[in-house]
Amino acid sequence: MQVRAISLLLLIFSCSVSATAIMTRTVSRDDGSFISYYLVQHAHDTDTLLLILQGSDCNSVLNIDSILTEYKNVWPEADVLLIEKYGINRKLKYSTDPARKDCPAQYLEKDNPAQRVADINTVLDIVRKDGQYKKLIQLGGSEGAVIANLVSADIDSIDATIAFNGGGRWFIDDVSHSIEVKHKNPEAARKEVDDFKEFAEHVLHSKPFELEVSGHGYHWWQQMLSLDQLDTLQNVKSPLLIVQGGRDTSVSPQKTDELWQRLKDLGKNNIEYRRYEKLDHGLKDSDGKNLRKEVVSDMNMWLKSKLGNPTNNPASAD
Repeated sequence: MQVRAISLLLLIFSCSVSATAIMTRTVSRDDGSFISYYLVQHAHDTDTLLLILQGSDCNSVLNIDSILTEYKNVWPEADVLLIEKYGINRKLKYSTDPARKDCPAQYLEKDNPAQRVADINTVLDIVRKDGQYKKLIQLGGSEGAVIANLVSADIDSIDATIAFNGGGRWFIDDVSHSIEVKHKNPEAARKEVDDFKEFAEHVLHSKPFELEVSGHGYHWWQQMLSLDQLDTLQNVKSPLLIVQGGRDTSVSPQKTDELWQRLKDLGKNNIEYRRYEKLDHGLKDSDGKNLRKEVVSDMNMWLKSKLGNPTNNPASAD
């Protein structure tokens, strides 16, 4: 396995006078392709690493501004680790179009939950090799929440995980919910849901075939439709917080409630749940006001209740 350091960038955050170094690195996969990843480091050593996992979009994780301006504050004292998906690097321009035409063919063919988990394992082995990072925290939103749950079930050394707006037990229920809420006509909604369920059945019972739907290929759809989040979360032993917006139209808040109830019934005391009734998938209220700062502050308080107060404070030391 080959590791290559590509570049060192300096970012100056507008809200701070401190300089934060972003190390851009790559490591090769067994198939010869490269994983791009970034270490966002404070000016002095910290013992905590925060892995932030993006959702299902075809974008470079480095181009999602909210990660390094808002979500990093779930534990500001940590260095931040960001990992690109298969076929993507920081050169890919940001786009909000889920059907963008410049999405790399490799991404459409190879991106899937199992690949993301494998890549995370590979990168964590390298980043934690020297023993600097004694604590490892995960934060994932939307698909990133699903991936964070899978990693928590797979790796014993995760100290705490926050998974927000990751939906219920089955992905098919979340997609059905997203279809239903956009329709004013119940009959039209039912027809589209039925069509989607037919598509899902076809994917689940077919051998791999060429597919591009909503910016994803066969392997992504097959795995997402097969994933049982209840089964995943039953295997998580470390502290995990599920956060769900009550106005979410991308995943089903009701199905998330049901998932949480099942976990409670199973006695999963290491998993907690917070529902923000007035917030949507992007943590905004009905007026479009961004309330991420408030939710991130709550996340930080929850982490402190599990991990204690930070042992250092880079914000004042940089």
